[in-house]
Amino acid sequence: MVSAKIITDFDLCTGCALCQLECSMQTEGGYNPRLAKLKLHQGPKGLFTEPVVCNQCQNAYCEKVCPADAFERDNKWGIPLINKEKCIGCALCMSYCPREVIVLLNKKAAKCNLCDGNPACVKRCPTGALKYWDGGELND
Repeated sequence: MVSAKIITDFDLCTGCALCQLECSMQTEGGYNPRLAKLKLHQGPKGLFTEPVVCNQCQNAYCEKVCPADAFERDNKWGIPLINKEKCIGCALCMSYCPREVIVLLNKKAAKCNLCDGNPACVKRCPTGALKYWDGGELND
C-alpha cells in the first residue's frame, strides 16, 4: 500500500501563509493559521520559510504512543488518521510528533488527513511549494 503525502520545496515558499489559511478554512471552518495542520518554519534571520507538513509516517511515533488507541490507518492510502471518538485529548501524540504538526482542537488531537486525496493547502499554494504525491506523478 502506497502512503500518499505532501512534498514541500522551501526554495519556492514565500511564507505567504495561504496554505495555512486554506487548511484551517477547509478543516475547521475559519481562517486561522493556528488551526492549520501544517506549520511555516522561519529559517535563520528570516532568510527562508519552510513549510512543515505531516510525513504520514508508516512507523508513526504518534500512533505508537497513543494510550487510547485512537489512530487508525486509512484504507486507501495507509496514512495514520485520528479517530476523534477514541481520542482522550492527552496530547501525547503531539509531543512525539517529530514534525510538530499535530494540534489540539476542542480537547481532541487533529492532524493532516490529506483532505481525502485533494489537499486544500496544495491547491491554494500560489508558488508550487507544496505538491501532493499519491505514489505516481507529483500533483500541485
